[in-house]
Amino acid sequence: MSNSLSRIGVVGLGRLGLCQALLLDKAGFDVLGCDVFPAYVDSINHRTLTSSEPGVTELMEQAQKLRATLSLADTIAHAELILIYVATPTGIGEHAYDCGDLSRVLDNVARIGPTDKHVVICCTVLPGYIERVGSFLLESCAGCTLSYNPEFVAQGDIVRGLGAADLVLIGEGSTAAGDQIQSVHERVCAAYAECLSWEFKPPKVCRMSPQSAEIAKLALNCFVTTKIAFGNAVADIADRTPGADKEAILNTLGSDKRIGPRCLCPGYGFGGPCLPRDNRAFGSFARSVGIEPFICEATDKANALHAQSMAQHLLKQDLERYTLTDVAFKPGCPVPVIEESQPLEVAKLLVRAGKIVVIRDRAAIIELVRRTYGRMFEYEIDSGGTDEKHKSGQEDIQMGNPLSSYNR
Repeated sequence: MSNSLSRIGVVGLGRLGLCQALLLDKAGFDVLGCDVFPAYVDSINHRTLTSSEPGVTELMEQAQKLRATLSLADTIAHAELILIYVATPTGIGEHAYDCGDLSRVLDNVARIGPTDKHVVICCTVLPGYIERVGSFLLESCAGCTLSYNPEFVAQGDIVRGLGAADLVLIGEGSTAAGDQIQSVHERVCAAYAECLSWEFKPPKVCRMSPQSAEIAKLALNCFVTTKIAFGNAVADIADRTPGADKEAILNTLGSDKRIGPRCLCPGYGFGGPCLPRDNRAFGSFARSVGIEPFICEATDKANALHAQSMAQHLLKQDLERYTLTDVAFKPGCPVPVIEESQPLEVAKLLVRAGKIVVIRDRAAIIELVRRTYGRMFEYEIDSGGTDEKHKSGQEDIQMGNPLSSYNR
């Protein structure tokens, strides 16, 4: 195995995997990515791929060595370090993450029979997966290690989140594997800082066993959900207390170094494809090892109660029609994602109370909401100007600080 890493394979070129592959290329690595869709692979190789994810189109135009293939065997042969970014979508209970595709990839890697490779799982799994399943599937691969290196990024902010990471979590399969993974992240962050003429600040790197890293990944996101839910609960209490100022209260709490200001401002609750399911998954895992997940369950319940509180506040205005804007899973989200969107949760509560709700947003978001909710709402595409349909008798709702949702 080379002491000076130069060749990296990325298995799974979805939104997250592609961003990482492009940043690796920017950092000077020789990257071969693998995906299963021929037209998609061709668009990467011909540099014709465009994306709504900020930074991707520009990085694609600047890419030097990045290549894509349909062949997993070619990717394995090319790489010294193999990063796996396949989807682990939401499951149920003890199977909170559907690792079917991940397990198939690992099984296929084993069938190819590589030796002396570092394999790294970069998608979220439930604690115990690497020891119970992943390492079992690769046990026939002589000299290969299996590590865990999940990312802490949000859709719509992936390139910046990876390139300017402030925390890198490594569940290392060996010291040598941990060294390589750490070196890669530091090199990527240095190249990103240089590209933007920023001062390079190395990320905080936390190295531990894969089992510890699996728990740490979920626990960190659960702490964030708890902080968001607590901040919104304090805000709701202040709103019902004459003379109280929720902004002043939360600013005071955030000024304490033990707490900090991030994720502690009033607004919509947490949503999106990661935080809600990670919170529930951590609770499920806790129960599987005999620990009652009271905090996880209370956080989830508090988030739902906050949406109800927001809806009740709006219903006091007793309007017939309400117009909600910016309804993606986080404020100003540049990519069309509405999974567990809290603005839409409030909208549903208003409809159930007998109100007409108009969803006004850009075309891509409107299309998603229409396909998901159909006739529940009325729809207006926001063209960026004044909409004549928006007349008196409607309430245009943009509640909370723009930093107050998912990725605060």
